[in-house]
Amino acid sequence: MKKIVALAALAFIAAHASAADKTWYIGGDISSSQFKAEGEKERKTGFGATLGYSLNENVAFELQARRMGKWKEDGVSITANAIHASVLGIAPITKEFSLFGRLGMSRNSLDLSQGNATYSLHKSKALFGFGGDYAFDKNLSLRAEYVNLGSNKIGTGTDSVNVKIQQFNVGLNYAF
Repeated sequence: MKKIVALAALAFIAAHASAADKTWYIGGDISSSQFKAEGEKERKTGFGATLGYSLNENVAFELQARRMGKWKEDGVSITANAIHASVLGIAPITKEFSLFGRLGMSRNSLDLSQGNATYSLHKSKALFGFGGDYAFDKNLSLRAEYVNLGSNKIGTGTDSVNVKIQQFNVGLNYAF
């Protein structure tokens, strides 16, 4: 039954996509990433790059690469990165302004180094988010959004900790 519903949804999208303006776009943003573990919160400034494809005015697909933050603690250098693939459901409010919801997958990575020793941790997690987009003209738009990258378990057994990651992003997109 789930396969039939999924195939029907894809057929509906494909039928409507043939008459729509398909558009590629790129974007860049700055972000405030929040890492929360065991009641402690840490915020870092990051940045991201987006490659997107607008199937029609209501559906878009995006790939994103993000640097979520970098810091040093007790001689250990830590870098947090992510790669996202997601689909956006878009609701145009006016000609210039639209709201959107995001669903996708994220490959979150945490790279630690101390002296000559390095350690990398990678977790794939579902992501969701929502935001708004304001189009200055046909090609240039301003976007603001919230994205939840899930709870990422670091360590094993009793030595593990769950780190919840959230982002607030503001950036520009250029369609061509």
